[in-house]
Amino acid sequence: MSDRNNSKSLIILAGISTGLYLLVATAGDLRNRQLFYLAVFAALSVCMLAGYRLLSRSSRKWTWVVLAAALLFRIVAAAGGPAMSDDIYRYVWDGRVQAAGHHPYSYPPDGEELESLRDEDWGRINHPTIGTIYPPLSQMLFRALATAGAGVRGFRIALGLLDFGVVLALLFLLKRTGRPPDRVLLYAWNPLAVMESSGSGHVEPLGIVLLVLSVAWLASDRQAPMRSAAALAGSIHAKLFSAALLPGHLRRMNLPAVLVLAAVLLALALPFAISGPVTGEGLYRYAEQWERNGLIYPAIRLCGEALDTGNRLKPLVDSLGVERLYRWIWPRELAKVAVLLLAGMWILWLAFRARLDPVSEAMWVLGGLTLLLPTVHPWYLLWVLPFAAACCSPGWILLGGMISLSYWGAGGDVIWPVRILEYGVPLVLIVPEAFKRLGRSASMEP
Repeated sequence: MSDRNNSKSLIILAGISTGLYLLVATAGDLRNRQLFYLAVFAALSVCMLAGYRLLSRSSRKWTWVVLAAALLFRIVAAAGGPAMSDDIYRYVWDGRVQAAGHHPYSYPPDGEELESLRDEDWGRINHPTIGTIYPPLSQMLFRALATAGAGVRGFRIALGLLDFGVVLALLFLLKRTGRPPDRVLLYAWNPLAVMESSGSGHVEPLGIVLLVLSVAWLASDRQAPMRSAAALAGSIHAKLFSAALLPGHLRRMNLPAVLVLAAVLLALALPFAISGPVTGEGLYRYAEQWERNGLIYPAIRLCGEALDTGNRLKPLVDSLGVERLYRWIWPRELAKVAVLLLAGMWILWLAFRARLDPVSEAMWVLGGLTLLLPTVHPWYLLWVLPFAAACCSPGWILLGGMISLSYWGAGGDVIWPVRILEYGVPLVLIVPEAFKRLGRSASMEP
């Protein structure tokens, strides 16, 4: 097929995808139309894969078509209501609270002190009795948008534009590391990225764009460790998930870069620490109570429950006379300790594999950590996707598509048959890829 025909076909696919996003934007509340959402999501995924095949086979790289379409997708997806999540109402609320002069971590949404700020969307805030979980840089974004007068749609457009920033950052990473630039389409046209950023309005792109830039500078320019350090610190203060890459970054950084990292972390936290708490109590409640759609954690917990772990250990604790240990001997707590230890070992093992490049390390660290978490929402995979696209990893890209099956159990936890399908099919590809690429302790090929 000629390059001209390739470009026409790419534009046609972009047009079909735009129509599908418009269909979703005008479909109303999708949480009650899960089959419809999953069918459209599957069609968009097919368009993405077809577009990538066309682009990779073309001698000319029609990057401008990919970028223009990616921006259009995100604008169209923001035209409707929040697609599959109500987190956006918490963001708007946090911004309004700060714009009114209150500390975002001091009171939960149902606190009497904030009663005067309630509007018609207040009732849509999830878990109003629990304080916010979002770190300082996210709070700064919420305040800036609220001060500018942005409402729910304005927040989603801003987050969609930030996600387009992730696309540009990924293109920068691909060029700086010598990887084919056509791989940018695997994120730019990925329906998970579009629907979870501007479609549902999640804050992940704020941290991801900084993390991708941090990895790009770390992987490609030995003269830019301080820029990489500053970007990583910002990403951590946007969402704590990116802190998993700290060990690998620290191993590669010089002392000035480490000092920059510490300085930026402190500078972003200081305005909140001076006037009140530096984190929200909701973060601890989330870590303690939230469990949904996990894989490894619930499997460990089920094993503990089958073995009646708490009652078996109780006599031993009685003999030691250490009553404080009681809360840690039950299957739930033991499972959390187990996955925490596994996560630490996984992160450190990858961080000190000298021949593993930062891009590959980011994909495997964040991907493995996702599989260990007690709670795995679809938008959590956004952290893995840019690096999966850069490495052209079919398993992780497939998981980014299959993860939307978790919306099938929107009324509660995801049932195990759906969960096994959701994770099992991608793991058929991920596990052999891990043995092949990590087992040889070599740099990932571009």
